[in-house]
Amino acid sequence: AGSGFSITPFGHQWIREAKDDTFVPTEPERFGQMLQPFSNRFGSGFYARAQEAIRCYGAHAYLACCVMCGAAAESILLATAIAKVGDEGQVLKTYSSAQGRTRIENLVIGQSNDYIKRQFSGFAELLKYWRDEAAHGKASKISDNEAYTSLALLLRNAMFVNDNWSELTSNN
Repeated sequence: AGSGFSITPFGHQWIREAKDDTFVPTEPERFGQMLQPFSNRFGSGFYARAQEAIRCYGAHAYLACCVMCGAAAESILLATAIAKVGDEGQVLKTYSSAQGRTRIENLVIGQSNDYIKRQFSGFAELLKYWRDEAAHGKASKISDNEAYTSLALLLRNAMFVNDNWSELTSNN
């Protein structure tokens, strides 16, 4: 009857919504492969959250995608701060304190040149905004556009930090 195929209720919904999709020009697996090399530098927390973000986008879970992109970006921030300070416990304690994320950002880029500060802050701000917007209980207008852009920003953020690793982790 079904020729060996069946479509779940989610599958029916996905097919109905597919006409509205702006498809990523690469397959999700390819996007995941583009992020994978950064897992060595930024850790398994980064990689797990980046892969979850890709899966969420594919499942039309756009709020969750933005949350995972923001969490992956925070993993980049933490890995950079830990490399700079050399004491994971101290960095995590600061991060967990009041205004911890801001304090860690200042630790990482505080002595950097203006170009590094602007670029780093630019990637971080939009990802933080959408992550915070998506993660809290209030209504949100986040859609596929924001989720798609979050994925692109996450990749670009990883590339930027990787390319400027020496500058960001030095103790000038």
